[in-house]
Amino acid sequence: MSPLIFDPAAHTYTLDGQPVPGVTRVLQALPNEYAMVDPEVLERAAEIGRAVHWIIEHKILGDLVADEVDFHLLPYLDQWLDFRRTSGFQPLLSEGQVYSRRYRYAGTLDLFGRLNGRLALIDAKRTAAVPRSAGPQTAGYELALRECRPDLLPITERVDRFALHLTPQRWQLVPFRAAADQRVFLSALTIYQWSKAA
Repeated sequence: MSPLIFDPAAHTYTLDGQPVPGVTRVLQALPNEYAMVDPEVLERAAEIGRAVHWIIEHKILGDLVADEVDFHLLPYLDQWLDFRRTSGFQPLLSEGQVYSRRYRYAGTLDLFGRLNGRLALIDAKRTAAVPRSAGPQTAGYELALRECRPDLLPITERVDRFALHLTPQRWQLVPFRAAADQRVFLSALTIYQWSKAA
C-alpha cells in the first residue's frame, strides 16, 4: 500500500498520514508570471489544460474514444499523436504520483519515459508560453521520482527534463538543463514550509 494519498477534489496530498504540499503549490513561492492576467482567463486556460492532460493520459492507457473528444480539443490530440510519431517517445509513467519523505512534498508528474534512448521527464504545457517555473517544477518531480521509484530512475542514471509545449498548430520540446533548477525548487519548498510554520 502506498504511503501517499491524493485527494483529487481538494488537490491535496497526505504522506504517511501527514499533509504535504504538492509541487505546484510549492512553486507559488516563486514570482507569479501570470499576475497581470485576468483570473477568469487563467481559469478557462486551466480547464483546457486539465482536459488536454486527461486526453493524453487516456490515449496512453488506450481507452480514449476520439469521437467523444470535444472538437475544440481535437487539435491538441493531433499534436500529441504527431509528437509520439515523430519523437518515438515511449511512456513509462503518465500522471504518476511521486513523493519525497526526505523533503516532505509530493506531486503528480505528467510524463516519464524513454526518448531517443534516454530517460526523459516531460511536463505538458498548453500555456501561451512555457513559464520559467517549469524548470524547477520538473526538477522537483525528478527529485521525488528518484527517491520513491528507484526501480524506474536509479540514482546513477541521468534523466532529461522537458516541457512539451502543445498548441493547436504545433508541438515543441523545450529542454531544461540548468543545475540551479533543483536548488530553486528546494528554496521555494523551504519558503513554503517556513510560511506554514509561522
